Amino acid sequence: MAESHVISGLVSKRSELSGLVDHHRKELERLNQEIKALDATIKLFSPEYRIQSIKPKRYQRKNSFFKVGEAGRTILGVLRNSGKPLNASEIAKIIMNDMGIDAGCEKPLQATILTTLRNHQKKGLVDMIGKDRNTRCVWVLIV
Repeated sequence: MAESHVISGLVSKRSELSGLVDHHRKELERLNQEIKALDATIKLFSPEYRIQSIKPKRYQRKNSFFKVGEAGRTILGVLRNSGKPLNASEIAKIIMNDMGIDAGCEKPLQATILTTLRNHQKKGLVDMIGKDRNTRCVWVLIV
């Protein structure tokens, strides 16, 4: 028979997730009501408008680490100050240390860094010069 503290923990987690599902279900209902109200308003102004032709925009979660434009400047600064090629993990550790970001946020911060580096690569500001022995992309600042 399973330990009572194990069962208690599992029950607690299930209860938490069930509450989260209820919360999101209510939020979904609210959003659908808003969409219906907008559809009715569009039809009021333009009865012939095809509502079905409206494509949904992709939802993009806001970046909680940086203000607008700050990520790029910070990452370029880290590459500039390092004087050597770095991978996203190394850049993340430097930024986490400088900005006092919790170690548990390293993976989402790395994702933000990689996206920013790819965008800067398209602009010709940085370049991926290969991979390190852990098969991580190594980035360098283009001067």
